[in-house]
Amino acid sequence: MQNTSQQTVEVKHRDLPLDLLAARVGEELETLARLSADVQKAISMCHFSEETSATAIRGLQGVDRITQSLEDLGRLMSAISGEMPEGVNLHAVPILSRLRLHELITNLDPNQPKIVHTHEEADGDIQWF
Repeated sequence: MQNTSQQTVEVKHRDLPLDLLAARVGEELETLARLSADVQKAISMCHFSEETSATAIRGLQGVDRITQSLEDLGRLMSAISGEMPEGVNLHAVPILSRLRLHELITNLDPNQPKIVHTHEEADGDIQWF
């Protein structure tokens, strides 16, 4: 007979300070705004044919709105984090387990050092997905 009993892994309870989480969300939004601005610059360096439709061009201009919105949301979250009382905690595991990107989880967790990419690290082979 095969043993079908499952081992249960006990997840340790860990508090996540709400004010620090909000600050990290603000920082991440600001980082995404910078990345979006880089995308916007890259798009502006591309040469579009005369046949590119006005609808396509307007769609590409949406990147500017995304950039501005991310900048505003980053500033908003940073301001909100400064207004939050200290000592308000969330349960870290159910909150952070909703995220898929390991780097994002690390960057939002106040107990983890942020992962910062430099422009030098970004140089190299480009892979289109």
